Amino acid sequence: MATIDMSPDSEARDEQAGVGPLLNQLLAPLASLKLTVALFGASIFIILAGTLAQVDKDIWQVIDEYFRTSFAWIDFQLFVPPSFWLALFGTKPPQIPGGFYFPGGWLIGALMSLNLLAAHLIRFKVQANGWRLVSGLLVTLVGIVLTTLVVMSANNPEGLQTNPWVSYDALWWMMLGGLGLSCLASAYGWWKLAPEQIVSRWLLGGVVLVQFAVLSYCVSQGSAGRLSDSAMRILWQLTQGGLASLVLLAGCILVFKNRGGVVLLHGGIGLMMFGELLVGLTAVEGQMQIQEGETVNFVQDIRTVEFAIVDRSDPQEDKVTVIPRDMLVTAAKSGEPIIDDRLPFQIQVDKFLQNSSLVRPKAGAPNPATAGVGLEWAVEEVRPGSGTDTDSKVDLSAMYVTLSTKDGTKLGTYLFGLIFSSQNFVEPIKVGDATYDVALRFQRHYKPYKFQLTDVRKDDYVGTNTPRNYSSDVHLVDTSRHVDRTLKIWMNNPLRFAGETFYQSGYHMDPQTQIEGTTLQVVTNTGWMIPYVSCMLVATGMLAHFAITLLRFLRRTETSSSSLKAKAGALPASTLEQALGLAFPAVAVVVAATYVGMSASVPKSSVAEFDLYEFSQLPVVAEGRAKPIDTLARNSLLAISGKETYVDKDKKSQPAVRWMLDLIARPDKAFEHPVFRIENLEVQELVGLERRERFRYAPSEFLPQLDKLTEQAAKAHEAREQDPASVSVFQKKVLELEKKIGILDLLMQSFNPPNIRPESAKDDLIKAISQQRALMRRSTPPPLAVPPADAESEWDTFAGAWTKNLVKTTFLNQSADEPTEAFTRILVAYANDNPKDFNTEVSKYKKWLKEHSPPDLATTRTDFETFFNKFQPFTVTQVLYVLAFVCGACGWLGWSKPFNRAALGFALVAFGVHCFALIARMYISGRPPVTNLYSSAVFIGWGCAALGLLMNLFYRNGIGTVIAAMAGFLTLGVAGFLGADGDTFVVLQAVLDTQFWLATHVTCITFGYSTTYLAGLLGIMYILRGVCTPSLTVDAGRDLYRMIYGTLCFSIYFSFVGTVLGGLWADDSWGRFWGWDPKENGALIIVLWNALTLHARWGGMVKERGLAMLAVAGNMAVTWSWFGVNELGIGLHSYGFREGMVQLVASIVGICIVVMAVGSLPRSCWWSLNRRNTTMIA
Repeated sequence: MATIDMSPDSEARDEQAGVGPLLNQLLAPLASLKLTVALFGASIFIILAGTLAQVDKDIWQVIDEYFRTSFAWIDFQLFVPPSFWLALFGTKPPQIPGGFYFPGGWLIGALMSLNLLAAHLIRFKVQANGWRLVSGLLVTLVGIVLTTLVVMSANNPEGLQTNPWVSYDALWWMMLGGLGLSCLASAYGWWKLAPEQIVSRWLLGGVVLVQFAVLSYCVSQGSAGRLSDSAMRILWQLTQGGLASLVLLAGCILVFKNRGGVVLLHGGIGLMMFGELLVGLTAVEGQMQIQEGETVNFVQDIRTVEFAIVDRSDPQEDKVTVIPRDMLVTAAKSGEPIIDDRLPFQIQVDKFLQNSSLVRPKAGAPNPATAGVGLEWAVEEVRPGSGTDTDSKVDLSAMYVTLSTKDGTKLGTYLFGLIFSSQNFVEPIKVGDATYDVALRFQRHYKPYKFQLTDVRKDDYVGTNTPRNYSSDVHLVDTSRHVDRTLKIWMNNPLRFAGETFYQSGYHMDPQTQIEGTTLQVVTNTGWMIPYVSCMLVATGMLAHFAITLLRFLRRTETSSSSLKAKAGALPASTLEQALGLAFPAVAVVVAATYVGMSASVPKSSVAEFDLYEFSQLPVVAEGRAKPIDTLARNSLLAISGKETYVDKDKKSQPAVRWMLDLIARPDKAFEHPVFRIENLEVQELVGLERRERFRYAPSEFLPQLDKLTEQAAKAHEAREQDPASVSVFQKKVLELEKKIGILDLLMQSFNPPNIRPESAKDDLIKAISQQRALMRRSTPPPLAVPPADAESEWDTFAGAWTKNLVKTTFLNQSADEPTEAFTRILVAYANDNPKDFNTEVSKYKKWLKEHSPPDLATTRTDFETFFNKFQPFTVTQVLYVLAFVCGACGWLGWSKPFNRAALGFALVAFGVHCFALIARMYISGRPPVTNLYSSAVFIGWGCAALGLLMNLFYRNGIGTVIAAMAGFLTLGVAGFLGADGDTFVVLQAVLDTQFWLATHVTCITFGYSTTYLAGLLGIMYILRGVCTPSLTVDAGRDLYRMIYGTLCFSIYFSFVGTVLGGLWADDSWGRFWGWDPKENGALIIVLWNALTLHARWGGMVKERGLAMLAVAGNMAVTWSWFGVNELGIGLHSYGFREGMVQLVASIVGICIVVMAVGSLPRSCWWSLNRRNTTMIA
């Protein structure tokens, strides 16, 4: 893992560190950058294999067999994952026997450590002497001591971890003060720059503006702008590591000068590897499951079981004898009884089941059990859990055991299982005069402290069962440490006590007793602070190293630019060229701004027209958040029709909100709108439809054949449950249509009031209330359109609120519910085709909403979201990116300066709209920019566009603009594909509901995706321009080469820091910095691939073409991490699975492979090279 930023032939010319000729000769192979690259490749392969293995194996088994072992057995079958094969070919994957051995994680890690150590011994020469060397060594020693103290001080084995010595408020203001000083220093540096240093002034000026904007916002917000205590706790831990890293950096620079950053970052990587080794050898994980009011003094390991015999004859102390799982399994296989003097009886394990399900004994069937609970219940063996079991259920082991006295007298054959012990049931076994409580249970570790659960809470998002937060109030008693306190533990806010950390992991409620309970993850890890420190060491070292490289590049670029300008001054441009150079960009900006203004304009309606825009702003609560009814209508119609508009009988395009209004107030008319997209011919034939253009059909055309569809849907569900590979295309489309009808049914039941007949009002009301209760229990919660009128009420569906209002006014003689009445008047006016009354009632209702401010509603946000929907900024941005790309491509054919400037004009306006849309989404959601796959695509496109446009500061060849436009358009296209399923502002599960980690880890790693994709696009441009066009001149090739390299430097920084921050989030959430989860592994593969690419370049193993090809391959790594691992359906981060995603992944990978194959063609086949040779000959 040696990092050397020098010219490609640096490995041959690098001066050795002077440890002796013999030692140099011995260590040279170990220090080789070729070995570094090979080890990176081996690491990527074993991580990929371990990820794929989780499809069929438990993650802990994979960790032991692939990562914490010297050699791993790799089955060929791993490389045909069932979900991918099924999606691509529609069948089960073929069975491929055999496999091979491959170096495991321990061996690869050991070789990496040796490679790193050897590289530093023979390659990194001490460049100081005298007092500078002494000072550097002393400062480095101080840094090492400080780092050690930071790591050790985080672990308090004698009590609770307390707040830092400086308050969080003081720490916050200290950080703002540091930011202010940095801003002033940057401003002073900008002022001192020479006028001709244009690029440096732009970059530093941008840094000053960003710092000033952040500082101004935080100061203006006062205490409201301060980070939460939980975020400040993380920031404090990172600050400690940052201070230690700055001291170490100073020492390294004194000793190694410009290479000080490299030495520091390698030291951080070594520390991180040591931390993983320490975790693998010493860390212990367990759980505490406690019900309210219960006191627990043990931690259980849910990965294994034990057979416990408890003697409670002593009133002061229980005597517990346990038999571990391995001994039970061995006894079951051998048939030999377990006999020990410490046991009150002999134990014959007749049958051990790793996983089981509880059933009633079948009448007439033999029952192995002759006593105990086994007479009433039996167990059946089921498949043990694997990585594809995304419900995270643990194996429920069970066994049949024959117990005998020590003299051989049989006591009976009993059934023991986790299903019983988890319900606190134990089997009483009487031997002589003594009675023992016997159970098969999770392995327990008893502690000197006790936890009593006083209260547990589960906070859900409004209108859903989606948890927003779990929290537990516990009473902790430890007499040995004199601790007796009441504490609170909640998501992402663990308790650290006695060298252990307690994390809020889950919530459960007993279905019979309705008693709530909590699950606490308990982790013993003395080195938990190591990742925090190593993260800051690597980040600081890498930043210092690349900063030196950037400064050197800027000096060279600006010097070169000045000389070129001096030469160009002697050759003035023609008047026509100057005119076109000004006219083209001016026209581009005017056209783009006009288009943006027209798209952003708010529609106006006359008095005689329904003001649909005003109605579309009315709020509803759906999918856990308040949103305008316009969003609900658009998402619903998009899911049903594939579009956010529909064509009426007059062939006019109509907005989704009109369809929604018709569905609510005029359902008979809504059923005539052709909004269902049904493409499959067999499905069309099933429901009696004729094929037509655009495949849009009205519900009235096929609902009469609903019985046939229901029958086929039942068969499709049965086939999918038995074998997903057996589901035909016809059955998939039947289920798709069934889902669309379900959306329509949900909307109708939510908004259409029940029919209450005067002659049977009571029976109709009872039926309606029963239906509405069933509606609220549906797996997809219904939209709630009526806000609470008082503090005691809640959001309700319009149908439910209308029914309750009818009961209040008609039967209880109570006053009417104001929001229900207002919404009713709006719908009545629409049903009566009365635009004037409709508009008046909408205005009155909006006024009531603003005056009463219902909970969970901010009308300014819902109103703005309506404007955002109308504006469609991402569509506008895509159009402008296309225009920018076309102009940039035309610049390659001629008139380069005018077209490049026009392209830049279009791209800048597009990027401005892109920025607006990104900020708008942050305002609407109240979240950082990236919260789901859709927003990640939006942000990746923004990042690519930003860096592409930034390249124009360094290279005036138009490539940056073209790449920015291309990346922006493509990623927004991917975002459109991802957003086709519905709302893109989804609420977050409890563990993800943290602003700090979303703003740091998620944003950082997604920007790492952006930079890696951008480097790959530049690589594609290099290859295709070189092979397919004559435009890849020597200068153009060199510029692209430098662009790729610089982008990869950005990429490895953000991808590494983002990945490590993700590990820190995991450590803060469930106590495992690195759990080898598929999503974590995907991120690590990106880091390793970028490191491999850069080390191959630094070692001279690749030059221009090779670097371009490796960058293209990096796009495959990002695609795998971004989308691919989601399609495996495994792991803690499993999300985003949807139809068509595997095909998207396969398409991107296929394109990358084809491009790399084209790039591998002999240089004689490259058009650009032939053009150069022809020119030279001529």
